Amino acid sequence: MCGIFGTVSSSPLQEPRPVLEALTDLMQHRGPDGRGSFMEPHAFFGHRRLAIIDPDGGHQPMQSLCGRYVITYNGEIYNFEEVREQLRQRGHRFRTNSDTEVVLQAFVEWGPDSARKLNGIFAYGVLDRTERRLWLIRDRLGVKPLYYTRMGQQIVFASEMKSLTTHPRFIRRANLSAVSSYLAFRTVVGHSTVYEGIESLPPSSCLTYRNGEISIGTYWHLPHPVAGEDHGEDYYLARAGELLRAAVTRQMISDVPVGAYLSGGVDSSLLVALMREVTGKPLRTYSIGFDADGYDESAFAKIASRHIGTDHRHLVLSADDYRDELETQIRHRDQPLSIPHEVALNVLSRNLKQDVTVCLSGEGADELFGGYGRVQGSPFDFARLRLFHRLPCPVKSCLASRVRDPDIKARLEITQELDHFFHVYNWWSFEDKQSVLTEEAKARIDGDAALRGHFVDMFARLKDLSPYDRILHVFETTHLPDLLDRLDMQSMAASVEARVPFTDHELVEFITAMPIHYKIRWKSPLSMLRACFYKTAEFSERFDTTKYLLRRMADAKLPPSISRRKKLGFPVPLDNWLAHSMHDFAADILLDGRTRERGIFKTQQIERMLQSTRQSAYDGHGKRIWMLLNIELWFRNHIDAQSHLIPQPHPAVLETGR
Repeated sequence: MCGIFGTVSSSPLQEPRPVLEALTDLMQHRGPDGRGSFMEPHAFFGHRRLAIIDPDGGHQPMQSLCGRYVITYNGEIYNFEEVREQLRQRGHRFRTNSDTEVVLQAFVEWGPDSARKLNGIFAYGVLDRTERRLWLIRDRLGVKPLYYTRMGQQIVFASEMKSLTTHPRFIRRANLSAVSSYLAFRTVVGHSTVYEGIESLPPSSCLTYRNGEISIGTYWHLPHPVAGEDHGEDYYLARAGELLRAAVTRQMISDVPVGAYLSGGVDSSLLVALMREVTGKPLRTYSIGFDADGYDESAFAKIASRHIGTDHRHLVLSADDYRDELETQIRHRDQPLSIPHEVALNVLSRNLKQDVTVCLSGEGADELFGGYGRVQGSPFDFARLRLFHRLPCPVKSCLASRVRDPDIKARLEITQELDHFFHVYNWWSFEDKQSVLTEEAKARIDGDAALRGHFVDMFARLKDLSPYDRILHVFETTHLPDLLDRLDMQSMAASVEARVPFTDHELVEFITAMPIHYKIRWKSPLSMLRACFYKTAEFSERFDTTKYLLRRMADAKLPPSISRRKKLGFPVPLDNWLAHSMHDFAADILLDGRTRERGIFKTQQIERMLQSTRQSAYDGHGKRIWMLLNIELWFRNHIDAQSHLIPQPHPAVLETGR
């Protein structure tokens, strides 16, 4: 894994080489093992290297044998030996054993279509020196990040936004529509970012730049289930097992030590069991929990570790540790943290770096196999609403008058599928945001028109799918990219490469086309009837089985206490902490003069939320306060600080590729 940076312009570059190299070096954590750069009048490529395969070769940026093409590449290609053999049969010669050269030679042979032949995780730029054309290509699921910005006729790209926001000509402005998206979904939906002018290259995309013009195409799409096609449970169980085992086998390839994150949940435990089978050797595994009752999965991680046979290390994070780490992580992340346990993931990655450089993780299993019952079961909830609205008005009024739960009352007003999705999935509803945003901020987000429009278009494109398949697709394309970005940023901050076998594209293609009842199913016909009287969040995993096929796969390799346990989801005790040890910390930031003067949040409303949290150790405000805290700390560290001071290049690191 690596950090890449580059810029191409239709006119000679204004920036001197030392400045561009320094912008590359801002990502030294992504590549502490080496650095290199390539420059000519209209283009610059920079690279920071974390050596995983062929440590002695593969230095970048790398030029093709003919000298016409140059690549700066971040990723791992798991089938690079197979692709290299195809290229040799076509007459290509190789100077190294690295996957970098395979990606470059494949591009020379097949152009941008070469991405279709790659099984792996990647983000890279290729320069055609003759035509002054740039291609930026990103892997299918978006495991590896890639951001870009326009500066007149010039394009600048990087693995992390810090190398763009620190550019001498970039002016940092907050994108408030993106901030509003973050409040709703804990991520910026779509391909904009929290900075005006910076975009994320969409997964499975190829961007082409030439003479100031940009075009973006897509080389891969998630498949959809074929209506009525069902090959039977035994077929899906066997084939999914084969594909997952093959993905794990491919992703164990490394010239450096490999370990795994092991939470004790079914996803990570199944991965580790397969890793043990594939290698036949003891593995190192790692987990982290929190110093609060009910927020430590170590007992399950130990059960899984003993059953599989791993050398396991468990860490515990206190409220004080978490508070001390939070601002540092936001400063590094370039944007508000998406999930409260990001801090813990970073701490865990720093600790495991003492032993391993590569770590396998279970991201993707919930999105693909149907692990989020509350959201992915919402079509059943909406079907009940549709039945309710078909009742005669007097009957509806009578039933509605008997409802006391405010959440259910709000749902009874919903008549559209998209509104129901927002109600179930939003962390802050539109109405809730209205209560905390100032009038000026509300005017700037324009009623969340862009956010709503994004989902209107998405639901329209998926109108031919069943409600369940539609919601799964939305989750796979909305929730999963954020999880993968979080994993990459927090692991690479510690110079650790995280690999995600559940996102292997061959496995993804198979599972997404699989009928829904192999993902989520009722425990019995009676269970479905009983569920009619409960909210989705209450009946999920009580009357239904989530990740049905994955649990069947795990039954053969893990004890029932692991394969059949309910999803915990790595919770953080925010309500408890914000009621006690972190209350003053949050209040000092969210209620001080800088926050008031910023004019985005109504501090009186925040004060009421903090007081409510103080009165109850679990009132549900914890995650919302945490999000507001993230936004304010991001403003202070990234928008208020308009510094473009460029650090000096690191002379102690060997420079290559000159």
